Amino acid sequence: MSDKLNDLLSDWLDDGEPKPTGTQDAVIDQSSEAAADSLLVHGLLVDEARRDDAREARSLLSVMERIDAADDAKSVTIAETSRPSRRRRFAILTSALTIGAAVLVMLGLLGPPQNVSAAMASLEKVIDAAAKPFDRTYSVSVIEEYPRGKKPRNLSQEAWEREAEEEIDGATLFVSGANQFVLSVMLRSGIMRTIGCDGKVSWAFRENGPVHVSTDLSRFRGGVPGGQQDLPFMNMHANLSQLRSGYEVELKDKEDVANDGTILSQLVGVRQSRDVRGPKRIDIWFDANSGTVHRILLDGLPRGRGGPKSVMLELEDQSDLPSGFFSHGAHHEPGKRIRYEDRQR
Repeated sequence: MSDKLNDLLSDWLDDGEPKPTGTQDAVIDQSSEAAADSLLVHGLLVDEARRDDAREARSLLSVMERIDAADDAKSVTIAETSRPSRRRRFAILTSALTIGAAVLVMLGLLGPPQNVSAAMASLEKVIDAAAKPFDRTYSVSVIEEYPRGKKPRNLSQEAWEREAEEEIDGATLFVSGANQFVLSVMLRSGIMRTIGCDGKVSWAFRENGPVHVSTDLSRFRGGVPGGQQDLPFMNMHANLSQLRSGYEVELKDKEDVANDGTILSQLVGVRQSRDVRGPKRIDIWFDANSGTVHRILLDGLPRGRGGPKSVMLELEDQSDLPSGFFSHGAHHEPGKRIRYEDRQR
């Protein structure tokens, strides 16, 4: 074989191997077939080497081009054979991601609304139960006082130094329906003050003064826990719209047990804005079957009129009260002077 043919063949045989595009077995088979083709070509060329160099060189180039073309076709076939597997893997991955995204979307869209719906349904049940004319007796206790050494930034010094006139810790609250209640509290002066509402008029008196009466049913509620913040417990039914719009209400999963064995569910209302008048947080433990409230915690009460930070009301009794109990005449001696706040009678 001439030097020109040998150089041409050596250069072709020493050329870089194509990058594998299929599986390892396919690459090995491809290399073996290429080596066999090369040996066959080499033998044919050796046999014909003694002929015209220029013509043989052209023939060699033609043969190598055909072999290269065949190798390229095999590479394409191997690559195409591997594509379906990659396509299947890609399809599986895409489907998994799509399903996962759909699940997240469903949890995001369906989970919170379902919880909110359950909370609002429970709140409606509590409000409906509070509106029913059933007599209930609650004890009132102070859970936490505001620390005297830490004045809120937005509270004036005068308001900070002001102390609540009523000593509500240990008081008893009687309620029936949406607009009937009686609460007696001891003033810091040692005088008893009683306030109430019979559903037609509200009233208040001190043991050493006249009875004040008004047709404004919320006129004397300043001494009731939460009353000055527009969320008195005894009138939650009337304040449903504010509780729903001003608070984010959540129904807790954990249950509690009352002293009488009643299973209690818990609602938590968190104030959404400072613009909303009322406690920062309201916790309500209620009978999930009847809606009757057994405990209510008013936490973060505003300090505008002094008073505690948080107050708890707990159900003590559900016995019927005497007829006329929510009228002021049932709570003072006959002949006490009556003063009507809004009109003469």
